[in-house]
Amino acid sequence: MGANIRRLVPVEGSAANKELVLRSGRQTLGRAPRNDFVLNDAEVSKLHVELVVTGEKAVLRDLGSSNGTFVNGESITERELKAGDRVAIGCSEFKYEVELESRRSTVTIVAMSPIDKTQVLAASQIESLRPAIEISDQAALRRSYERVRTAFDAVGMLIETTDIQLLCRRILEVAFNLVKAETGAVMLFDAERELVPWATRGAAGEEVDGIQISRTIVDQVIREQSAVLASDALSDSRWSSAESVVLSGVRSLMCVPLLSAHNVYGLLHVGNSKTVAAFSQSDLELMTGIGTGAGVALSNAFMNHRLVEEARTRESLGRFLSPVLVDQVLQDRVDMKRGGEEREVTVMFADIRGFTSLTERSRAQDVVSLLNEYFDQMVEIIFQHGGALDKYIGDAIMAVWGTPVSQPDDGLRALAAACEMQQVLQSLNAMREDRNEEPIAIGIGLASGVCVSGAIGARRRMEYTVIGDAVNLASRFAGIAKAGEVLCDKPTFERAGKPKASESLPLAQVKGKHKPVPVFRISRV
Repeated sequence: MGANIRRLVPVEGSAANKELVLRSGRQTLGRAPRNDFVLNDAEVSKLHVELVVTGEKAVLRDLGSSNGTFVNGESITERELKAGDRVAIGCSEFKYEVELESRRSTVTIVAMSPIDKTQVLAASQIESLRPAIEISDQAALRRSYERVRTAFDAVGMLIETTDIQLLCRRILEVAFNLVKAETGAVMLFDAERELVPWATRGAAGEEVDGIQISRTIVDQVIREQSAVLASDALSDSRWSSAESVVLSGVRSLMCVPLLSAHNVYGLLHVGNSKTVAAFSQSDLELMTGIGTGAGVALSNAFMNHRLVEEARTRESLGRFLSPVLVDQVLQDRVDMKRGGEEREVTVMFADIRGFTSLTERSRAQDVVSLLNEYFDQMVEIIFQHGGALDKYIGDAIMAVWGTPVSQPDDGLRALAAACEMQQVLQSLNAMREDRNEEPIAIGIGLASGVCVSGAIGARRRMEYTVIGDAVNLASRFAGIAKAGEVLCDKPTFERAGKPKASESLPLAQVKGKHKPVPVFRISRV
């Protein structure tokens, strides 16, 4: 097995935009160029923190910074980091992640020579377990009972293991406890249906390299979904035409498909190169039970893995999409793939007025708390009106209607959200004043038009966003909007049905436009 890979991963919405991969030893973070990791952030001190990685520990120490260092919202001077911790340094926030870098042993499937027909010493079909009332033959019933008992024992040990790497090692433990194996390997199919080694084992429990498995046997095991037993494969004339068996160098072997409900996840292979007839027919029956139990456990582990990935995806999408839209994306009803397409959208920008001077008067942690409280309420309003959160840009919110799902009244929804945001902000300010905190004010700008919408960015980091003239115009309107104002362009005004509680303002000359543009102030919709 390899070493742990430790990372500080940027949290979406913070100023951090680069993943930091930590090495063993001491490394520093700060604003000065001499640091190992440079954070271009005015709230960060020149030499802000140090991280010391030794063995299994990663210790974070504040180096007397002006604005402090926070772990999970708590100010710290020194803290040993745990996986999942949130580290806030200035306006940058990271999540501490630890990943085990595994080294997979080498297992080779030796090429097959043509043979006229399948030749095995014994094979045992691995089938779904059947109720006793469906089995009339008593001998078959006893065999089924043994399979059930063995499968139950295997499942009892394996079923609670959802880590696939660990599960594969435990499958080998079960096999080695039941049969006299010298080497063993668990191989699973990858996305391209190629068998990949996930765990290997020797007689002493160590990982081993250089295991060879016969393509002849592998093909039969997968094709017929049956466990195969071969004895003295080096000399048995029945395998003489299968060169791959001879090259694998085994005198005894068993190979079992790992399957559940006829879905083959891979195979378990055990071998012995020293002993002739190391495995018996009863061993083969045991292996069928292991194959059944391990298949159920793998099915459970892969399902758990899919659920975890879906939860991560849901959490990620939930940062900028409403729960309804997240469900549609996960059901493949909305295309989120990389690239873009033209869509008719309405874009909103909302800016806090005087935010720069407010940050100068406030502690960094107070500013972070303010933004979190403000963003929570504003984004919830956007979601309630069917919008999608595009991104946070410092104190600004960018939202969009019309992608990834469009509605005929997107313009009206966007304006309704903007007006409600101004109203809810009044309630938020009342609470802030009760806490002796400074009130805030926002200006909101909206614009509509055709934009390119899609997952855009580098392969390692993409964002679902929109690009186009409406984005720029909405941003300009937000910049000129006064505290408490909602400004929009003519297309948005018309899409919203020309709200009566509105006022046409003088043409506005905005950056990027050769001619002045119409602008409307909306009070309510």
